[in-house]
Amino acid sequence: MDMSLGSRLPGKELRPALHARCLLVRCGDPEPSVAREHGCFAAWFRRVIDPRVELDVVDIRTEPFVPSRLDGVGAVMVTGSPHSVYDPHPWLASLDALVREAVLVRAIPYLGVCFGHQALAQACGGEVAKNPRGREMGTIPVALNPMGRQSPLFDGLTDVFDAQATHCDTVVRPPPGARVLAASAKDDCQAFTLGTAWGVQFHPEVTAEVLRGYVRARAERLRTEGIDPDTLHDAIRDTAAGRRIVDNFLSMAFGLTPEADRPAVEQSTLQTAGPMGNAPMECGGS
Repeated sequence: MDMSLGSRLPGKELRPALHARCLLVRCGDPEPSVAREHGCFAAWFRRVIDPRVELDVVDIRTEPFVPSRLDGVGAVMVTGSPHSVYDPHPWLASLDALVREAVLVRAIPYLGVCFGHQALAQACGGEVAKNPRGREMGTIPVALNPMGRQSPLFDGLTDVFDAQATHCDTVVRPPPGARVLAASAKDDCQAFTLGTAWGVQFHPEVTAEVLRGYVRARAERLRTEGIDPDTLHDAIRDTAAGRRIVDNFLSMAFGLTPEADRPAVEQSTLQTAGPMGNAPMECGGS
């Protein structure tokens, strides 16, 4: 697949890797038991993001968005959340404004994950609702459609690949001009693209062990929904697709060549990895 600069983001000159700065927009906290063992959402992203990328973390729940926050930013990533994008939280208006400024005004490369995928859809004119097919959780097969197979976000992946998923909401109507790229058994919009933005419903930053922790934390809730948590827990498996997808996104945003042999960040570093590069990060909690 052609991954030349022009084919990645037509009409946009990419920043050199030396100045690679990504704004990570934090939209919530993990289950407390998962956070104690694995750290906050920002720590999970730091683990899969190339260490050459400076990671600037903003908690949109407590820091209202102003357009200047995007100055000098070469990419935006938006995390998952225990909330829904249609909840009546005042900070969601700030998130909508950030997404629209980044995607529709500045054409900054954007990757939204789960809640961040849904936020991209809603902010740009799509619709998000509770999934009528119910909760989707576990290591699931994601199938690329013909457009998905041509998307550089999925370069190097098979037509059907495993991904970690946990969600109850879905993009029922993508934004005008968006192209759906992938689907799963319970979700017809597992990924879409709009201009220089991509949304994925699954979690490329989540490991099998993190997802197993979520199953343990939500075991009683799963049983009330008719899902056997033990069977689900045991079926979760590791997948390499998530890191490849993040590498592909950073390659499009910054021209970085993925370092296939780069070492994994140690878990102790993850829980304190910082807002710029690998400096200390305050995970906090709410």
